[in-house]
Amino acid sequence: MYLKRLELKGFKSFPTKTDILFNEGITAIVGPNGSGKSNISDAVRWVLGEQSIKSLRGEKLEDVIFAGTDTKKAMNYCEVALTIDNSDNKLDLDFNEITIKRRAYRNGESSFFLNNKSCRLKDIKEILLDTGIGKDGYSIIEQGKVDEILSNNPANRRKVFDEACGISKFRYKKQEAEKNLRNTKENLERINDIYIEIENQLKPLFIQQEKANKYLEISEKLKIIEVNSYIREIEELERELNEINKHSQLLENQLIETEKQKELAENGFNDTNKEIDDINESISKAQDYINSINSVISKKDSQINIINERIKNHKNEIERCIKEAEEIKEKIKFNNNSLKELQDSKINNEDKINSLNKDIESLNKLNLNKKEEIDSINTELENLKDDIINILNKKQEASSKLSTLTANMDNINSRTETIDLDINEINKELNQKNEHLKECNQNFDSKNINLEKVKNRYEENIVQLKELNELSENLDKNIQDNKYKLNNYNSKLTVYVEMENHNEGFNKGVKEVLKNKSLRGIHGALGQVISVSQKYEKAIESVLGAYMQNIITDDENSAKMAINYLKQNNLGRVTFLPLSIIKSNKINLNNIKSNTNCIGVASDLLSYDEKYKNILENILGRTIVIDTIDNGIKFAKETGHKYKVVTLDGEILNPGGSLTGGSFRTNANILSRKRLINEYSEKIKIKENEIKTLLSKKEEYNQKNSSLKNNIIDLELDIKNIDKDIIIQGSKINRIEDEIKVLKQNLNKLQNEKDGLKLNQNITIERTNSVKKEIDSLENNHKTNKDRILKLTTQVKESSGTYENDKVKHDSLNLELAKYNQVYENILSEINRINNENIELELKLNNTEEVLKQQQIETSKLEENIIIEQTEKLSLNKQLGDNIRNLENKKVVKESLKQKLEDTNKDVKTINRQHMDLKESLFKVQGKLDRLKATIETYTNKLFENYEMTIEEALIIKDDLIEIDKKLLESLKREIRSLGHVNIDSIKEYEEVKERYDFYSEQKQDLEQSIEAIEKLISDLEKNMKSEFKVKFKEINENFKYVYKRLFGGGYGELTILDEQNILESDIEITAQPPGKKMKNLNLLSGGEKALTAISILFSILIAKPTPFCILDEIEAPLDDANIFRFGEFLKELSKDTQFISVTHRRGTMEASDYIYGVTMQEKAISKVLSLKLNEAEEITDVI
Repeated sequence: MYLKRLELKGFKSFPTKTDILFNEGITAIVGPNGSGKSNISDAVRWVLGEQSIKSLRGEKLEDVIFAGTDTKKAMNYCEVALTIDNSDNKLDLDFNEITIKRRAYRNGESSFFLNNKSCRLKDIKEILLDTGIGKDGYSIIEQGKVDEILSNNPANRRKVFDEACGISKFRYKKQEAEKNLRNTKENLERINDIYIEIENQLKPLFIQQEKANKYLEISEKLKIIEVNSYIREIEELERELNEINKHSQLLENQLIETEKQKELAENGFNDTNKEIDDINESISKAQDYINSINSVISKKDSQINIINERIKNHKNEIERCIKEAEEIKEKIKFNNNSLKELQDSKINNEDKINSLNKDIESLNKLNLNKKEEIDSINTELENLKDDIINILNKKQEASSKLSTLTANMDNINSRTETIDLDINEINKELNQKNEHLKECNQNFDSKNINLEKVKNRYEENIVQLKELNELSENLDKNIQDNKYKLNNYNSKLTVYVEMENHNEGFNKGVKEVLKNKSLRGIHGALGQVISVSQKYEKAIESVLGAYMQNIITDDENSAKMAINYLKQNNLGRVTFLPLSIIKSNKINLNNIKSNTNCIGVASDLLSYDEKYKNILENILGRTIVIDTIDNGIKFAKETGHKYKVVTLDGEILNPGGSLTGGSFRTNANILSRKRLINEYSEKIKIKENEIKTLLSKKEEYNQKNSSLKNNIIDLELDIKNIDKDIIIQGSKINRIEDEIKVLKQNLNKLQNEKDGLKLNQNITIERTNSVKKEIDSLENNHKTNKDRILKLTTQVKESSGTYENDKVKHDSLNLELAKYNQVYENILSEINRINNENIELELKLNNTEEVLKQQQIETSKLEENIIIEQTEKLSLNKQLGDNIRNLENKKVVKESLKQKLEDTNKDVKTINRQHMDLKESLFKVQGKLDRLKATIETYTNKLFENYEMTIEEALIIKDDLIEIDKKLLESLKREIRSLGHVNIDSIKEYEEVKERYDFYSEQKQDLEQSIEAIEKLISDLEKNMKSEFKVKFKEINENFKYVYKRLFGGGYGELTILDEQNILESDIEITAQPPGKKMKNLNLLSGGEKALTAISILFSILIAKPTPFCILDEIEAPLDDANIFRFGEFLKELSKDTQFISVTHRRGTMEASDYIYGVTMQEKAISKVLSLKLNEAEEITDVI
């Protein structure tokens, strides 16, 4: 790894883009004072994150931006880019080159980039930790840094040694961990405060929410009873309202009927009036129509006269057109005859012209052939002479070509051998690259497949999470619904249990007897000792009636004692059933003759203790239960009305024939209460199990949700890491592909060159053979041409005489042809004239015939129109007669309607009187209806005011089995009042605070665990730092002893840790004793001795831990020539592991350098970098 390039733009004295390339080894940067050479080291420090502008010899950020000159404007920003060669991957980034760039603007904005991607200074520092590179490292040493190493400030010295010993990264991690620890402790402190505050809120809220829950429970009971009370009152009022509505509806129907009669009578009156108006209007219209018909008949007469006149005009035009057409046809006939004669003359003339043309053409051909023959011979003679000259020239050229081709052939063979060797080398390298590319592609594909799998798992988890959330929401809703139902069941159960415990539904006397435990022999009320299935409840309740209030006792004495108790306390009357007296009185169904199916005897349909059998068979043993009233009536008739019959709906057919039925309110739920208590208890148990199952499922969903979220986070991290690997692998593949592409291009170039050479070789061989053949051919052609010239000279003399004679005959024939052509042209002109005239005549004839045709059509249409007009006139005359008769009839109808109008008026008055009477009756009924509706509205308002419920919502909790007990209502209201102020919101507040309490408890625990983990991390880091520092410091100290002696040519140097117990914070003492001198305080050393001591420490560090590159800014300036020589020699040795860039003006340093750059100011305040040789660098430094 080494510094490859430094680019400056707008930084200090470098306004234009300056690109400085560095190589491994030692590079010296020289230049006169003030030329800007130290600005290069400042640029490196600045781009690596130097925040102190004073360290860069400025006051504020804009001082590092080019300020402008008289000839060049100031820059708005500056930019420095430092490129490091990372082909050995020493930096933990998979790039061969790493470019760190920093840009700053005059407004104070500053930004960092890593390979042209925006980043933080922190990112750059982390990458460069423990490399020695950075503003706090030892990669940039200027004179100020030398002073820092030797200064009395131990902190500055520690930074250099920490970086050299490789503990900077650990110290940075420790500082970050300590920062996290402080933040975590602060967070824990805040969490503790919140936790205590929430804990203080939780206790009173718990008491409040318990009170609120009790309030809601009682309120719910009260609500159920009171709402049912309102509903029953409303239903009773609505029944009465319905009856009055029916009466109102009857009156309304009668009123509507009267209104209809009234409307019919009024409509009849209005209709008759309208009919009279209509007949008057019709008479008026009929008269107007008769007048209009007379007017139309007059117009028709006028129209017929006009059409007759137009027909006459059209006939005159037709005669003119016929005459004109005849004249045109005669003219065309004459022209056609003239044309025939001219055509005959034309044909004769054409025959004569053709004959002359043939003769002339024949003679032309003959002369042309002779002329061509003579010209051809002359041309051939000239060509043959030229050919002889060309043949001689070509023969000379061919001989030269043969020599050149032979030389080319030798060169082609030599180059072909060289190319074959290069192609073999490239093919070997190409095979290696292809194998590497194949491995990389397989790796790339594998990573992509893995990425796709991870993404699919990620998407699956997202979908599962979404589905799980939906299920969870539905589950929450389900839990809420079930809790509402459970509360409803609990409320109803509580009501029924309390009713059972308080013996609700029983009379006062019965309640008092049952309540008094001192009375002996009391078994309970009849309704309490029996149970019946829901199917028979109505039938049994109906038939038992008041019997359910009867109390069962052991004997008459027990009954007597209870009666005395009631008398003494004035508690009312009760019927008692002594077990010792009452006997069974049950009928046998088998003895009853009936075709009607019976369900059974009522006493057999109950469940009870066997000891109560006589009592129940006495009361219900002669009651038959039948399904419907129709079957009951049938059964009663068949048995002669001897038995009591009860239907499942509670209708009773009494012995003797009387019937009891209709709607009835159940007897205080005495029978159904036990069943309902059992049913609601069972429902509550089922519902609680359902809720428990749902809550368990909810917990399962929560665990799955948490698991899925963790999976998604892990998968997102996997995707990010795989993406990063794919990008790196992709870059690697692209790099190999580019290398393969270059190799293939080189291979193609060589192959193309080889193919070209092969082609040239074949062409050269062919051309060599061709040239040899050409030379032989040229010699043969030269001899043949000489013989041919002699023969052609004789032939041209003979052909010239014949040609002249034929030319005279040709001119005579041309003159005769011209005469015949003139005559032919005249004939053609006349034919064209006649043809044109005929065309014009044809057009004129067509126009005339068209006009004629049009006139004939118009005439036909006019003749048809006159017939239509005459027909319409006849029709109108007929209509006129009909309308006159119709008018007379309408006048007769008008008189009849006047009489009808008087009769209808009398009927309207009679109906109006009836209508008024009905309206008055309806008004009275409506008043009563309004009062009932007002009462219903009062209850409805109470329902809403007390419970914010509509009637529809109230009907949901309606229960006919609930007894409306005013005492119970008052008792519940007293309980609510006794609770005092209730904070309903405390239930929700408690849940929220409890949730926050649980959350912060978890947070508190997490933070405590984090503090413990961070403290362990800091402890581990300190152990590693101590261990690392001890080993490395010892190595640097040994190096210092050696380097000090070598650079000073003797003497003694040592580094000592002052506090061995605290080596990470301890000061480091530097002992320096130059040769021949006593141990001195560092401050007493000369400037040269100080510099050489600091250089010794720097070189000791570089031996122990080489930095990739090191910039030295005139650190050797105080040294004398002898020390400069030793400095240069040592620098040469160290440059094997470290790249050095030395800003210098000392010859010894320049001589040790591998490369030299010069910095000059050819223009004021603008630096320019030049590549120099040693003697040129000396010339520049001579100026200093």
